[in-house]
Amino acid sequence: MALIQFGICVPSTCSIADVQKAFGYILSKEKNANGEAQIESCYTNDAAPLSSGDLAFIGCVAIIVGLVFLSSVIESKFGIKEDAGFAYSCLMAFSLPTNWRKLFFISNHPGALKSLDGIRVLSTLWVVAGHKIIFTLQEPWANKNFQVESLQKLANMPFINNMPSVDTFFLMSGMLRSYNLLKEFQGNRFRFFTDVARRYLRLTPVYALVIAFYATLLTRLGSGPRWEKFVTEPGEACAVNWKNNLLYINSYVHNNKHCMIQTWYLASDMQLFLVSPLVVYALWKKPVAGKWILFLMAAIPICYTAWYTYSYEVLPTYLLNNSDEKLISYQRDVHITTHHRMAPYVVGLALGYILYSKNRNFHLSLLRALFGWLMSLSTLYFVVFGAINIVQYDHEYNPVESAFYSSLHRISWALAVAWLIFACNNENGGWITKILSLNIFQPLSKISYCIYLSHYVILMVGTARIKTPLFADDYALIHSLAGDFIISIAVATVLYLSVEAPLFEITRLIFATSKNVNQKKEA
Repeated sequence: MALIQFGICVPSTCSIADVQKAFGYILSKEKNANGEAQIESCYTNDAAPLSSGDLAFIGCVAIIVGLVFLSSVIESKFGIKEDAGFAYSCLMAFSLPTNWRKLFFISNHPGALKSLDGIRVLSTLWVVAGHKIIFTLQEPWANKNFQVESLQKLANMPFINNMPSVDTFFLMSGMLRSYNLLKEFQGNRFRFFTDVARRYLRLTPVYALVIAFYATLLTRLGSGPRWEKFVTEPGEACAVNWKNNLLYINSYVHNNKHCMIQTWYLASDMQLFLVSPLVVYALWKKPVAGKWILFLMAAIPICYTAWYTYSYEVLPTYLLNNSDEKLISYQRDVHITTHHRMAPYVVGLALGYILYSKNRNFHLSLLRALFGWLMSLSTLYFVVFGAINIVQYDHEYNPVESAFYSSLHRISWALAVAWLIFACNNENGGWITKILSLNIFQPLSKISYCIYLSHYVILMVGTARIKTPLFADDYALIHSLAGDFIISIAVATVLYLSVEAPLFEITRLIFATSKNVNQKKEA
């Protein structure tokens, strides 16, 4: 976004030298222009033959479609037989009618943590909106000044300064991990390798399918002057670095050439998932020592981030008003690294411990509840809207200001959302609890992971296929974002019904069978 960039479609007989000469001629005719044209990439839009990888992916999709069709026909004709054997149950896991019912089944379990579905869905949509803005600002607008004008409007800050959305996911993940671990420790049911295997099989199959799509057929979805930059290069990165993603180390290894750039979060979350039992076990056995460990795990990244930002003059957050070089450096060295981002997860571990130890029946006086809400909502406001001066184009970098904001805004956001979750689960949420617990959020929450995996493709293709300048205004952006929401939900629903839900059920069957075998051996 720091450069003036042009993309142009020309006859395939033109060479790179021809295009460079033409742009150089245009620049020479401009009175206030100085410099030379440099060609970033050039390609011809020729349809390449299908590779072996393309054919393998098509074959995989065909098998999935066949399993969905066969199981759906069997269910419609014969129904589902109980205790019909492992192989039959695995086949019927792909049944579309069954998975459709699961998707729209509304659970009213009395022990469920209220508000989480609503928070998860709204945060997911916020992530999509944030990525949409990043892509939109790289589109060929005819009125580029709209970008500067947009940064000056306070109402636009939730779209401009949207990175805290990820911290909400870290918080919820840490909370659920802590809460579930404490139940397992209490019942002597904790099995580390079983937990890891369950989580890996829960996340990875649909993730691997999307990565395979990136590496094979993605580049065939269209064309455009900047198709290679936005689509071909990410696809090539997945063809090379897919192993790092499936090992959940892509937040550190080859993190300058991303396969599915948004999945750095999955890597960081998995890394924290693996080490969290040590912390939670300390909380369970030695609460005082465990609380000190939590404090140090939160304090160390805060202090380190402040020092690193101040010493190397790093951006305080992902600021759209900066050069590409600074944005890339911030993203690679701070934004996607676990040691900089772990504080909200630690807050989640503490929240899970509180909810479990208090048995979710912790009574608050009206005055304390009001004070808690005042502090929470004020913090949420200042984290997002308080950075309006920092995001302006004419803002002069201040290392102290940047160090302060970069080190504290994530944990402040996490603490504020933690209060929201705590209050909603202790009858202190009022109408906020009612809104976040609406039934509509349950099916959307079930497909939120698939929305997270698939939305980036939709945004990439939407930007890369543009062949003429656009005129940007608020209505056009909202209209485009609404369309991306709808397409993302539709694609995610297909992925959930055909891949995520069936393989989640198969994973459940595998571990249920293994448990039964172990019980028989013990008997």
